[in-house]
Amino acid sequence: MNKDDVKVRASRAKALMQSDAFTDAMKDLRDRQIDVFVSSGVDDTSAREEAHAMVRALNRIEEALQADVDAGTILDRQKERDRE
Repeated sequence: MNKDDVKVRASRAKALMQSDAFTDAMKDLRDRQIDVFVSSGVDDTSAREEAHAMVRALNRIEEALQADVDAGTILDRQKERDRE
């Protein structure tokens, strides 16, 4: 991936992460899974495991987006250093 691609991905990821629709959806999905933990029966391990997997997947989505934002920030800082 070239520097322009990194910058485009960083910009898109940042916009998505700041989007009310995205943050609301992620919060709703996470809250639903937490509710599964809280309300599941003692023997309902499969529901808890599925909820845990879902929360981990949500975390990985956010981590991937943040990694794109961070890559863009690093490029910006390198560009600033090269100017000095």
